[in-house]
Amino acid sequence: MMFSPASMPQRGLVCAAVFFLLSACAVAPVSPAGNRDAVALCERDGVSINIDFASAGQHGCGVRDGEFVLTVWPEPSLEGRINPSPWYAFEVTGEPGDTVKVVLDYGSYRHRYAPWMQVGEGEWQPFDEADLTLTEEEHKASFDITLGGRHVTIAGLPIVAGEEVADWLSHIEQEFGVQSISYGASLEGRQLDALVVGDDAAERLVVVLTRQHPPEVAGSLAFQGFVREVLSDFPDEVLADTRFLFFPLMNPDGVEHGYWRHNSGAVDLNRDWFEPSQPEIQAAQQLILDQARGREVFAFLDFHSTWRTLVYFHPFDTPGADASFPVALKDAMDVEFEPVPDWISSHNDGKGTSKNWALQTFNVPGMTIELGDSVSEEDARRVGEVAAEVLLEQLQ
Repeated sequence: MMFSPASMPQRGLVCAAVFFLLSACAVAPVSPAGNRDAVALCERDGVSINIDFASAGQHGCGVRDGEFVLTVWPEPSLEGRINPSPWYAFEVTGEPGDTVKVVLDYGSYRHRYAPWMQVGEGEWQPFDEADLTLTEEEHKASFDITLGGRHVTIAGLPIVAGEEVADWLSHIEQEFGVQSISYGASLEGRQLDALVVGDDAAERLVVVLTRQHPPEVAGSLAFQGFVREVLSDFPDEVLADTRFLFFPLMNPDGVEHGYWRHNSGAVDLNRDWFEPSQPEIQAAQQLILDQARGREVFAFLDFHSTWRTLVYFHPFDTPGADASFPVALKDAMDVEFEPVPDWISSHNDGKGTSKNWALQTFNVPGMTIELGDSVSEEDARRVGEVAAEVLLEQLQ
């Protein structure tokens, strides 16, 4: 069963209550992503707020005392309260030079992502933390925006939507002469793509994936660094004996809708690996199993993001599982990065995460590599590069 936040009755009741209390709020149906002429979510004095673009947040909007107050809603969940990752993204339209006061109301959740701003199609720039005010025990965040152009986008992190991932994949195909494959469709019918690299006769398989959780873009950057390192620097003899399976966007529906954590089936995909109920995981598992047939699964990496850079892994002494690569990667990361990333054993050991499925299915010690939310793009990519460099040492 598929859920849409815009269609849920309780959302309508909450919205109505908010609008009654705040007043002066105009509501419009959602238009196609990127439609600059869409009717605003709310507007006042020539300034409007809209969420009609890919990866926009799930928001209500009202105006009070000259402030735009945006509720920040999580997507529906079959399991109740979700991971506290209050994602927001919205566009402000007005005259250049206008100053707009914005309050983000997280409800029972607390602030996580410091705002970034993009003027028109320009580069994303972080807000100065000094310009952000947290109140009510961080359940609300407020800041002023001075419009540097007619259209300004505000988001919890720079947006990397499905279109940007598709552009990256196309560029990789052209630059390195590789070909992506479609291995299925999401719950809403979006195409699922993967890169399969290496010789058909290869005896080993390496699986690497990212973006199970929509806002975790730093993990996506690390993934891209890993892929580029493999395609740029791995010698032909390694590629002849090792097959690589890369999944650049596991949750396209969640990314499209600006969800915090889930897909359109209201499920956290990284808890769905043991008995998969969602087509995104079912299709990925089938491709992995097909590619693993007759091969040794040598490594399984899943790139994510969280508050700080760390790695979730299985104990190095897990019976029967060769921990040589995880041990070598920890040693390398201890030297390369400051602060030294934490390594946390047996995270969510009994739940259906990808790394636990890898151990259960192939007896390979999977790793969930988490990038800190605030790491630079350069540092995020470097984590992926280091992981690939260490892997190459283990494969030779």
